[in-house]
Order: sequence, then structure tokens, then C-alpha cells
Amino acid sequence: MALGNVANKLLLESYQESPATWRSFAAIRSASNFHEHTAIRPSFTGSLQQVAPGGELKHGTVSEWTSHFKVDTFGKLLSIDRRDLVNDDLSIFDQTARAFGRAAMRALADLVYSVLLANAGNFFSEDNGNYLVGVDTALGIEGLSKAITAMLTQRDDEDNDLDLRPATLLVPPELQTAARGVLESEYITTLPGQPTGNSVKKAVALEVEPRLSNTAKFGSAASTKHWYLFANPGATPMIVAFLNGQQSPTVEFFGLDQDVNRLAVSWRVYFDYGAALCDPRAAVRAKGEN
Repeated sequence: MALGNVANKLLLESYQESPATWRSFAAIRSASNFHEHTAIRPSFTGSLQQVAPGGELKHGTVSEWTSHFKVDTFGKLLSIDRRDLVNDDLSIFDQTARAFGRAAMRALADLVYSVLLANAGNFFSEDNGNYLVGVDTALGIEGLSKAITAMLTQRDDEDNDLDLRPATLLVPPELQTAARGVLESEYITTLPGQPTGNSVKKAVALEVEPRLSNTAKFGSAASTKHWYLFANPGATPMIVAFLNGQQSPTVEFFGLDQDVNRLAVSWRVYFDYGAALCDPRAAVRAKGEN
């Protein structure tokens, strides 16, 4: 039991220490079962109106953006021979438990970014006003300014401004130097007589995600040029859901006395989660052509 507790602790510590860039823009949801669930982001249309004498209030309407998500189970079983434990003085046990924790977070991140890159239902599209194409969408002052404007000018069906605010710039590693230059530089090179200050300095936070350009794993949807701008998680650009709200994997340890036919320790790790795109108005994708 003591060995099992150590394994659980090491695995969960490693899981919690692993990077999770998606947390900067994805809303967390809890699912009570494995059925399909509907996420609703209502938009209250119509501005507040002055109340006429007599106190009668006018009715507003609610339009809805909906998406569907469900959780599924992902898991792994691993055993270590008793002799390996004794010969290695338990360091293999330590390393394996930590590797399991990293693998759990990696699998979750893989799912989130496979959903993002798949762009189901043309979530990112010119019709939704959140997909930018053209030579001016390369990551730079002009490209980022265009993406920020695209989000700030999102409106509902009655042309009311939604007051969304860009919060996170997400880029592949190949664009991190350009991104840091855009967000951190005090001055920019301009034409003679033009301002030299950086108008988008610290405009948003930066996250660097290697999966965005991993064509070997994610195919042609991945790119070294595409980049994304997101509102904060409360605006639900994406949803990551966990069964009963449990945001860490379940670890079950089986000692030497669990199977009379084997002199080995084993542990089973499983994790219930899912991901889905939600509100396209809270996200912008730039093709990044140059």
C-alpha cells in the first residue's frame, strides 16, 4: 500500500507539472456521464431601454450558440517485474510513475489540439468573421492588430457589440520569436515621420504550443505559419470536459500480492475527458501567409 501511495503521488505530481497551454483559453465543464452534452452560450439581444411611465418593461430575446461535447475513457496498464524493482533500487519505479503522469497530460493535450486543428463545421471561417487570410495575416504588428480588431468587432444578430476582449495569442514554436518581438518590443521600425511606439505591446498573453506545427501527428491541419487569438476561458472559445469534474487521472496500484501467478507490481491509469469547439466569436485564426 505504501508503494502504491508513492506511485500515485509521483504520477499526479508529474501530471500537474506538465504544460497545458489550452487552459489559457478553454472553459472547463463537468459531465455526469458519457452521453453527448450540449453547451449553450446565450446572447441576450436588444439593449436595455428606458422604462416608460407605469413601469412596463420591454421583452428581450435570447439567441443561442450551441456545440456538443462528450467525454470518453483513456487508459493504460503497466507492470514492473519484482527483479527490476530490486535491481534498480526503485528508481525505475519513480521514473515510470512520472512518465505515466506526463503521458496522461500529453494525451489530453493531443485531443484538445486535434479538435482545434480539425476545425469541425468550419468553426474558423470568413463567414464567422474569425478566419483571416492574405499576405497581411503573417504574425506581426499589422497581422495581430487585424486579429484583435476582428474579435473586438464581433456583434450579435441585432448588431450589438459583444464586448469580447482578446486575451491569449497562441503560436507554434516557429513563431515564438516573432510573437515575443511583437508583444515585448518597445519600438518598431516605421516609415520616416511615423510613430515608433509599439501599439500592441503586452496587448495579450503568449502561449507557445508545439502541436500546432506537428504535421507528423496532426497532418496538413498543422502549420508553422498559422496562429490563433482567443478571448478568456469565460467566453468559451473551446470546452474541455471531465467526468464528474475530475481533472486528474485515476491511478490504481496492484502490489506483489495481487496476482499469485506473477511476481510483479502493476498499476492502471485511466482518465475521462473530452473537448469541443464552442463559440467562434471568441476565437480568431490567422492563416499567416507571407
